Amino acid sequence: MTVKLSNKKNDSMISRKRLHRRIFFIGLFFLSTIGYMGYQVINIKLHNGDDYQKQVLNRMMSKDGQINPQRGAIVERNNKTIAASVLAYHIILDPKTILGLEESKQDTIYQGLSDAVNRSKEEIKKFVEQNPGLRYSILSKNAAAEIVESLKQKALKGVWFEESFIRKYPKGEFASQLIGFYNKNSEGQYGIEQQYNSYIMGKAGRVFSQLQDEQIITTEIKPAENGATIVLTIDEVVQQYVETTMNKYIKEYKPVNAAAIIMNPNTGEIYSMFSYPSFNPIHYNVLEEQLGKGVWESLTDTQKSKALNSAWKNYNIQNSYEPGSTFKPLLVAAALDESVMHLEQKYVCNGTKVVVQGVAPIRCWKREGHGEQTLEQALANSCNVAMLEIVEKMSSETLLKYMERYGFGQPTDIGLPGEEKGQLHPKLGPIEKATYAIGQTFTCTPLQLVTAFSSVINGGYLLQPYVVSQIINEKNEILYKAKPTIKRQAITGETSKVLVNYLKKVVDEGTGIHANINGYTVGGKTGTAQKRPLEDEKYILSFLGYAPINNPQVVGLIVFDEIPEGTGAPAKAFKEMMTNILPYLEIELADHDPLGEDQVSKIPSFMHTDIYKASELLSYEGLDYEIIGIGTKITSQYPSEGTYLPKGSKVKLYVQTEAIDNIVQIPDLQGLTIEEAKLLVGESLMINQTNTGVIVKQMPRAGHKVEKNSRIIVTTSE
Repeated sequence: MTVKLSNKKNDSMISRKRLHRRIFFIGLFFLSTIGYMGYQVINIKLHNGDDYQKQVLNRMMSKDGQINPQRGAIVERNNKTIAASVLAYHIILDPKTILGLEESKQDTIYQGLSDAVNRSKEEIKKFVEQNPGLRYSILSKNAAAEIVESLKQKALKGVWFEESFIRKYPKGEFASQLIGFYNKNSEGQYGIEQQYNSYIMGKAGRVFSQLQDEQIITTEIKPAENGATIVLTIDEVVQQYVETTMNKYIKEYKPVNAAAIIMNPNTGEIYSMFSYPSFNPIHYNVLEEQLGKGVWESLTDTQKSKALNSAWKNYNIQNSYEPGSTFKPLLVAAALDESVMHLEQKYVCNGTKVVVQGVAPIRCWKREGHGEQTLEQALANSCNVAMLEIVEKMSSETLLKYMERYGFGQPTDIGLPGEEKGQLHPKLGPIEKATYAIGQTFTCTPLQLVTAFSSVINGGYLLQPYVVSQIINEKNEILYKAKPTIKRQAITGETSKVLVNYLKKVVDEGTGIHANINGYTVGGKTGTAQKRPLEDEKYILSFLGYAPINNPQVVGLIVFDEIPEGTGAPAKAFKEMMTNILPYLEIELADHDPLGEDQVSKIPSFMHTDIYKASELLSYEGLDYEIIGIGTKITSQYPSEGTYLPKGSKVKLYVQTEAIDNIVQIPDLQGLTIEEAKLLVGESLMINQTNTGVIVKQMPRAGHKVEKNSRIIVTTSE
């Protein structure tokens, strides 16, 4: 037992010696390392200290900052602004500096900021005190330039500003799906904003500040390159006529979708592109204006997302549909080109035609049939049976060849994102061939259809449509200039001449009679396409029209998705908008009746004046007026100065405003007393009449939109 205890003591002593030895060596290692590091620090300080100090100071004092470029504008063909970026500022605070000031100076800063950013002094003080150690804290983003200018004059210590830009859309919903929007992530989305983002966004500049010659701080600036301006082929006036007319019929018939395109069939330039449902790019993620605040707020997040996606979509290029009878002129043109029929041929329609034995016959829309008719009459009557007899003589390969020539199944290459190309069958059996003849079982976009139809009326050429005419940088250099592009000849010029004249009968006597415009020669084709599933019995109604017959200068397509049959709404809408568009485009009337001097008035110039002065002059000349646009300042007129018009004629006054966020709509004041009218308009408008009695006339007329505080001139009667 004694021996065992002795061994344990020896082992314990040996272990302690080993531990002490290890501690000694570890301590020695750390002391040596610290000594070496101290030696190096002293050596660097003595031999390279000045150089290192300069480098540290240079890094501390240098600043590598970004200068944001101004996003380029989007303008219509006459350089009227549709989208633009205006200068704004981020208001930046230096809480550490502010909290180091005397309390009275802090209070002055808080008061000055409070007046500018519409926040209480207490809120701003709390904001600063919550970030005591920060040298950079954003108090307000995108403050208006005039607000910041007033703050700069106050020279508030610890307050500085960074330039930024706010995207403005002064015309609101104007062609919104075509334009797209600029989102919160500073990206262009949908339409022109997305497709031409690389041109519009510009290139950022930089600020370089550095220490030189040991003491002097210099700053080098590489300026930003502002974005280029996108010039569209869209015409503001034409677009306004289209939107006004389409919105009227949408309100009446409530379609699920609607679209309209106005184009030059000889160049491919798009004058107007309308799509419904719509949105306002200023508030692109909210549809309160369109649906009503109550309806919008009642929707679930999923429903809101679905509604927004529908509103952002451009129906003209992103929704394909079965065109129905608007395709029939294209079929007839192909058949004439292939000589499978002749112009003197007659067709007999008994209301149905059997395509394949044992399969139900295809019916004509006129159940009792059209009887015997010529080719021109068959087009005017939109006869299904005649089309079936025509296509029966064409091979499937030939029909598909012409579908390709017309551009179906292919994108038009208009230069907009998300364009669909529609669907065609790779091979056609007898049933498919027959249904193609009446515009069913294949799909296309409205843009594909109006482009293909243009080849039928322009001499046979398939053109590439386009909406951008030029791209111009801030130095006024042209980066891109569009020109008409012929893709191919779809049909012969001789066939085109025949169809141009035949389609006049559709409007004069046939299914498109609602599109007849006094004083102009118009041709066109109606369309009614049944949607699938067929048992739902829902239809897409459309009208394709052009004018004048002797030399088509403008073509238009109107589409209403799910409205009642038999209304004639597409042709009526075409007539209403074209009644204004044709004279605006200076397309001459078909004939002129001479008038005596006492029956005409010479139109004065209204440029650079307002609607109030213009109404006085027109009244004196015995002429009426129509105001188009928003605001009171006149930017153009039709007809132009010096033109003679019959007394009682209407002169069109085109107006615009830059104060789009400060607009009110003129109410109907007729039948009210002056006191009642003043109560109705409140302080937003001024009534320029003090007489008693009931208001019998007002200017501007009810419904026109003007800037707040504008005048309403009224006439009263006792």
